Amino acid sequence: MMDVRIADGDIAMVSSGSYAYITGIEEAVQRVRISALTVKGDFVYDRELGTDYSELHPDDGMLCEKLELLLRESCADIHDTAVEVISCNRESLIAVLKVSYRNQETTTEVDLSGIIQ
Repeated sequence: MMDVRIADGDIAMVSSGSYAYITGIEEAVQRVRISALTVKGDFVYDRELGTDYSELHPDDGMLCEKLELLLRESCADIHDTAVEVISCNRESLIAVLKVSYRNQETTTEVDLSGIIQ
């Protein structure tokens, strides 16, 4: 796998003007973040991209567990990658995710406050 790096919502460039590419765990994290931060159906070029948050509510007692199931489903097609919700804050709706790619693991934080109603 190899993707173009996305930084602050834009395609990242190197000093020569070429695209900056990423692979491995960095690419897996970027793909998981894109899937987590995109509401399924909102991306016009791929209506299947993203996570279906329609039945998830901040006051749900099983918020973290349901969030993990939704993210695992939305990230199922990301090759050799697994996602797990380490923590989620019901008030701020910030979730910490563990992303595993082959023999590497890292964490990333996603702010779902503008997504989960």
